[in-house]
Amino acid sequence: MIAGLVVEGFLDKFRPIFGQRMDQSVKIMEKWVRMEHSFGGVSSFVVESSTSSEITASVGIRIRDSDTDVLARGFWKALRQDLGFLHASWTTILLSYPHYTASSSEAYVERLVVTREHRHQGIGRALLEAAESLSRESGKDTIGLHVSDSNLPALKLYEAYGYQEISRQRSLLTRYFLGIRDWLYLQKKLR
Repeated sequence: MIAGLVVEGFLDKFRPIFGQRMDQSVKIMEKWVRMEHSFGGVSSFVVESSTSSEITASVGIRIRDSDTDVLARGFWKALRQDLGFLHASWTTILLSYPHYTASSSEAYVERLVVTREHRHQGIGRALLEAAESLSRESGKDTIGLHVSDSNLPALKLYEAYGYQEISRQRSLLTRYFLGIRDWLYLQKKLR
């Protein structure tokens, strides 16, 4: 369910990458979310709809060490199996941004997504607060995340919660193919 929500929430990023193979994007994300939880040190919070068992929002937060080699090999294998070598190579290049190096003293928000019809109801704020609480309980000093410069609603949310821009990464490929000029790395002190 989280995988479908992620694809829906970031459709503007997935559609240019997967094109005619959008059905494969959910399958690949399902594998990725399982790997994140098994080898990536990621815990997730979800919000279910009050009227159905569907997930309306989710946040994934890395609070433990991750095995980046296992993640990279597993993700490549999933892409190659589902897309073939050439398309998997192209997808890997586009999805390799932004670059991030994990720190043992920092939690990292892997994703925060709320369905379109449930936005502006405080769900994103509640999930962000839950991620920060879990990070503090896990002994982290800071929490970080990346956001595209074009995602103004997310930028407003993070800035309202005290996140500050630490750095930017620029990619000509993501600018041309995804419309993302800059990836902003934001961080907040938890202690």
